[in-house]
Amino acid sequence: MTTASAQRDVTAEAVIDRVKALIPTIAERAAEGDRDRSVPAEIVAALVEAGVARVLVPAAFGGAELGLETWFEIVHEIAKSDMSTAWIASLAMHHPHYIAQFPLAAQEEVWRDGPDVVIAASIAPVCKIEPVEGGYRVTGRSPFTSGINNSTWAMVSGFVPGSGPGPDWRFFLMPVSDYEVLDTWDVVGMRGTGSNTIVTEGVFVPEHRVLAYADLNEGVSPGSKVHDNPMYALPFKSYSSLTFSVPILGAARGVYEKFVAWTASRVAAGGAAVRDFTSVRVKLSRAAASIDAAELMLRRILDTAIGPVRPTEDDRARAMRDYSRAVELAVEAIDALVAIGGSAVFGASHPIQRAWRDVHFASTHISLNPETNYDHYGRLALGMGRAPQNLSY
Repeated sequence: MTTASAQRDVTAEAVIDRVKALIPTIAERAAEGDRDRSVPAEIVAALVEAGVARVLVPAAFGGAELGLETWFEIVHEIAKSDMSTAWIASLAMHHPHYIAQFPLAAQEEVWRDGPDVVIAASIAPVCKIEPVEGGYRVTGRSPFTSGINNSTWAMVSGFVPGSGPGPDWRFFLMPVSDYEVLDTWDVVGMRGTGSNTIVTEGVFVPEHRVLAYADLNEGVSPGSKVHDNPMYALPFKSYSSLTFSVPILGAARGVYEKFVAWTASRVAAGGAAVRDFTSVRVKLSRAAASIDAAELMLRRILDTAIGPVRPTEDDRARAMRDYSRAVELAVEAIDALVAIGGSAVFGASHPIQRAWRDVHFASTHISLNPETNYDHYGRLALGMGRAPQNLSY
């Protein structure tokens, strides 16, 4: 950590202002990240310098400990200009929040040299886990590891065999020296996230760098007993999918703002002002209402998570429902706006088509799946309880 970094202002307002100052550069280089399948390293470094990586790091390790509301605002702002960069920024803030819930010894390792550490994760439980003395051997190929190109630590996941009557899902934390990165990310949306594959071959992970998902999900992790701030003891599902839904919201908001500015002066082929068409104004209004409704849902999730009353199981189920519905509304809004814009927005360099691709791709994230999330809410509403196969709830 540089002396300048150590002395900079880390209030929420200051970090947000520094991020806003980066927006023109983020927008200018968004196409480059899309082309190269990774947000430029200089952009990631600038975000770290602005204080993004330390937003949710505990104060005990030099972090800002600013809270989930600051995370929300930063991601929403960046996503208006580039959703891939917002996704990377979101994870750069959220993953330290994970680390703060690991045993203290793991936290001391990660933040030994300061709080500005970028951490990636692939939490799908695909790795083979072998218990050994003092820890575990981890082997596997972990896909969709967003931001791994610019990270120095990573988490992977798997089930520990024979540890109890049910599946024992755990996260395994390791430094960059312990894994290989395969360049596998070549997709049509969210290209800038560089979500490549981590390869681990019998990597030893000591017990103190392991976190049980069940403890994280119920807010009773080892770290929750170390830090006084209640944000390190929240039930995971009460807030976690804001990581992915807020970038989608911000991207939809950004498309709307670009579309309004463009349509206000746009002239149709016959010479008529596009804004003079009633159908355009009606569709514009409907899209705006959908985006506003999505934002209200996501802000209610945030407010419930950080409120004075601990989120209940019903609150968590409602959050899962509303993550999905908010994303559906954002997708509907951006589709309506693109339909009005027509083929003009599909030029290879047009930012609206990139946002359209990104929103559609990101909306398929497993944590936002409407079928499973709506089903879970419906089961609880009807007194059926959790579906045993849905371990993440």
